[in-house]
Amino acid sequence: MKAKAIEIFKKYLSLNIIKKILITYFLCWAGFLFSFSVGKFLLYLSSILKSNFISEPAKLAQSVGTAKFNAVSSAVSNTVGVKNAYLAYALSYIFSNFMGCIIIMFALGALAYLYKKDLEKAKTSEEKEELLKDYQRYLFILFIFTVINPLTGLIGVNLQYSDLVAVLPHGFFEFFGFAIAVVVGVEMANKILPIVKREISNKKIAILVVCSFIFIFIAGMLEPIDWLIYTYAKLHGISLLSAFATAYKNLFLYLISMLFKS
Repeated sequence: MKAKAIEIFKKYLSLNIIKKILITYFLCWAGFLFSFSVGKFLLYLSSILKSNFISEPAKLAQSVGTAKFNAVSSAVSNTVGVKNAYLAYALSYIFSNFMGCIIIMFALGALAYLYKKDLEKAKTSEEKEELLKDYQRYLFILFIFTVINPLTGLIGVNLQYSDLVAVLPHGFFEFFGFAIAVVVGVEMANKILPIVKREISNKKIAILVVCSFIFIFIAGMLEPIDWLIYTYAKLHGISLLSAFATAYKNLFLYLISMLFKS
């Protein structure tokens, strides 16, 4: 089973960039829904067993996420001097999420670098072969971990499935940003210590990093709007789907009118 999973991973690595990004994008959505569903199931199980084994970790994950966001938000406000609440929140989301993308890229690349150093120290062919197998296995595990992102299941555990409508607009762009970051990390790892024969230039990697930032930037600009619509709909008992459809229709018409005016 492990060998088959590694072979599938190798086939994934041999794909071109566009195919890898698209596959990773859908895997990110699948991973998000999986971790969210597991979190909901564990919360339900916790309520039946009268235990805090999921609610307490969820609270901890939420407090860590909030603390990180507040730290970034404070730094953004102090450094950039943003007084507009919307821009302060949007820029904080952008910096926070793009930092996550950078961490993903470097984590995958760092794994390859460390194993490359270990291979240089290896004295026998058997030792090198074992190290390569370990490298492939752990790169695959790290790839799966970044795609599934289990913390999401804990942070969003109090949301309902119907509330996920609020995630769709900014999530569409955010997951593209994360998917590109994962692909960059995998490409960097394969460049440092090859698993399959593929060449990617530093220029292409730089372009992909910029693309990741662009998608994260768009998602960050939309995220405060999405949660504002979500909060408004909940407070006034409006259908989320109706609220989002109306809000984005009006936003789109407003932007079109502004373009024609200019």
